[in-house]
Amino acid sequence: MTPTCIKGKAIYQPAGAAEEYSKWACNLYKGCDHNCVYCYCKRGKLAHALGGPHAVLKETLGNEQKAFGIFCKELVKWRIQIIEDGGLFFSFSSDPFLSHTTDLTIRCILYALGAGVPVSVLTKATDWVYTGWIVGSLYQFRDLLKIGFTLTGHDEQEPGAPSTTARIAAMLRLSDCQFYTFASIEPVIDFAASLKCILNIAPFCKELRIGLLSPYSPHRYDWHQCNRFIDKVTDIANHEGIIVRWKNSINRFYRESMPAEIATVPAGSPAVPIITHEAHQLH
Repeated sequence: MTPTCIKGKAIYQPAGAAEEYSKWACNLYKGCDHNCVYCYCKRGKLAHALGGPHAVLKETLGNEQKAFGIFCKELVKWRIQIIEDGGLFFSFSSDPFLSHTTDLTIRCILYALGAGVPVSVLTKATDWVYTGWIVGSLYQFRDLLKIGFTLTGHDEQEPGAPSTTARIAAMLRLSDCQFYTFASIEPVIDFAASLKCILNIAPFCKELRIGLLSPYSPHRYDWHQCNRFIDKVTDIANHEGIIVRWKNSINRFYRESMPAEIATVPAGSPAVPIITHEAHQLH
């Protein structure tokens, strides 16, 4: 029997692909000004609950002051379990660092960090990185904080977001300030663009989280290109000491789309080596 996930007004336990990022998350806003073409919040059942061309505070939170109070109460209630499960993620339904979402988000992040709760943040926004009071406030908690940027290498599909170049520059700046930085290479729109992003950030990136477009479809990608991508990323990661977390979507594509002639080649054959998940650090 599948256990029931906790669903607070601000803090909750995500399910499905989101759970691969974190066992606990906080959504304060829904909708997003980046208006990315590929955004999963724009489609299906999620569109009504999470989608929208602009970020707005969730109705159930009232106003920002009430929202902060709700967040604090929920964090206190589930604090021990959140810590045991690895921390709190911001956020799946909007960018936490848009110009009008940053203030409340930072208040909540600082409250969580002050309570000893590890926090991971994923964003495409960059202006906040150059705002002294924000970076200064977070600096003392950097041992509990992971800051990530989504990188696809396709700015044309992210019309409201800062450019890939700007995001990489922001990531470098935070790394220079001794923050733990990671990159979400998800979705992979094409393997060449994703590999280029990884090469650009490899010297200062601590972790890569890599996944395919949602909803899953095996027809968007070429297995051989995927295989070469995995090989190259693994080499880069081993050389630079980067942690790589392969999402279930890319694991699934790798397994299910493997050509029959490769999957069935006899062990030890010199013609076509058997490709194993372990050899590519797929988890």
